[in-house]
Amino acid sequence: MSIAVVKDLRVQFGPARDQDPRPTCMAFAASDAHAGARLGWEPLSVEWVYYHALKRDGALPHVGVRLSTMLATLRDDGQPAEPVWPYIANLFTDLTAYAPPSTTEPCYRRDSEPTAATVEGIIGALNQDRPVLFTMSLSRGFFHVGSDGIVSSQEPLEPNRVHALVAVGHGMRGAERFVLVRNSWGEGWGLQGHAWLAIDYFKPRLLAAATMTGGG
Repeated sequence: MSIAVVKDLRVQFGPARDQDPRPTCMAFAASDAHAGARLGWEPLSVEWVYYHALKRDGALPHVGVRLSTMLATLRDDGQPAEPVWPYIANLFTDLTAYAPPSTTEPCYRRDSEPTAATVEGIIGALNQDRPVLFTMSLSRGFFHVGSDGIVSSQEPLEPNRVHALVAVGHGMRGAERFVLVRNSWGEGWGLQGHAWLAIDYFKPRLLAAATMTGGG
């Protein structure tokens, strides 16, 4: 039995992007949530917002970024379109050269608001056509999505393995509910970069969530 789609916001997004080996999932998820809240799909600069988030925390570009830091960066610093500072796929060691380019291109800012990190809170936002930026813990099963695009596993929680994604839809298979998520591991993961998470897998792993509000 296939999943009956109740809400699907993938039309607000372009192709799923790929963070490669870097710990930039939060920057990708936030950038896509930001871009998905604007009229017309235009990828925004992940490198720009990641750099400014790291600067805000005083961290080096080999670590991840917290949700609260990323939301503050989007609000105060914003980000330009992706071509202004394209993503640097490979890790590098010469940090002296790591700085944003000078540009006169517009920098788009975006406010946000917390969303209840519950299945009900996320589905409620999706039903209002609002994609949800969220964090969750992963397990091995998340890395190996079935051909049906479903992640459903009874594996134990791994609280130190945290990932950021965007919820973009939900659906039902019989009495079982699923949440559709957009990842940043390229189109080769799941269903062209998306997967259906079973609620029994999703619910206990949810950590924090937010939606985009007013902005440029």
